[in-house]
Amino acid sequence: MVSYAVYDAIAADPEMAAASGIRMKCSDFFFPCPVEEDPAQLHKMLELQKSGVRGFVCDARLIQERNVSPKYGAVDAYEHLAPIIDTDRAMTWLMGLVDDKGAKFVTDTVHGDIFDCENELRTRFNADAIVNATGLAGEELAGDSTCYPIRGGLIRVINDGSDFPKVNTALTITADAVHDSNEIVFIVPRNDDILLIGGIAQSHQWQLDLTLNTPIIQRMRARCEAFLPDLKNARVDPRYPLAQGLRPFRACNVRVERELRQRDVVLDGSTEVKKLPSRIVHSYGQGGAGWSLSFGCAGDVAVLVEEALMDQPPRAMAVIKPA
Repeated sequence: MVSYAVYDAIAADPEMAAASGIRMKCSDFFFPCPVEEDPAQLHKMLELQKSGVRGFVCDARLIQERNVSPKYGAVDAYEHLAPIIDTDRAMTWLMGLVDDKGAKFVTDTVHGDIFDCENELRTRFNADAIVNATGLAGEELAGDSTCYPIRGGLIRVINDGSDFPKVNTALTITADAVHDSNEIVFIVPRNDDILLIGGIAQSHQWQLDLTLNTPIIQRMRARCEAFLPDLKNARVDPRYPLAQGLRPFRACNVRVERELRQRDVVLDGSTEVKKLPSRIVHSYGQGGAGWSLSFGCAGDVAVLVEEALMDQPPRAMAVIKPA
């Protein structure tokens, strides 16, 4: 909820909201059975209610109000306010904030285990510490064999109200709600005139070679049109019709942790060998939840960097074993 509170505050400031592309809008979730009959979904809903999200309501009438097809099979729904982020604009805004604070942007490539070249990198960039937030590159840079991609794709359509009633609410059926990662419905207004429709989750697929004619993309669009029939009239954005990318997952959940390996160093004027902690902090494996986890992870990273600068011994984070 750390990021939720930050985004909520940004969206409440008209100037910041316009600059960042962050707005709070209704986000609706639909289910193939009453939420109370699915223990996992009921638990999630109750936790959500306790979390402090604004505008929560559980009401099956949302199905009709949002023009969801009665033939699709949704029988229950709930809604709450959530940040809707134009990520292109938000990234530009965030980079501007960092630039204003005096940061220097450098594009370069690092190969191999970052622990092995830590001293060289810190010397080259006159850095007190290193934060490894390289996503899927954690496999190489952190020697983490549990990193893997989940390929995703989204169709971008014109959402200006001329072809179908303008969609102003995010509409979602999650994979865990239908117990099938191939049945995701993800319909989200990205900015004033673009609507994203999706989605897919293809584990361990590295190639970014999807097109609008790829069968899984065609099935994705047909699924969204069956859910929201108004989309049958949608026009694809001619400038940028299909967004695709690799979500950087990790088998053992997100890693926000200091480097646990330590170096053997010989003190000046002595033969004594001492263990010196690394000043690398890792933050990767956020998967498809990078924006949701961003400020919370950043806060944890800041604490870990402070510990590293004091050369305190690193502590291993709790490990959640994959099911």
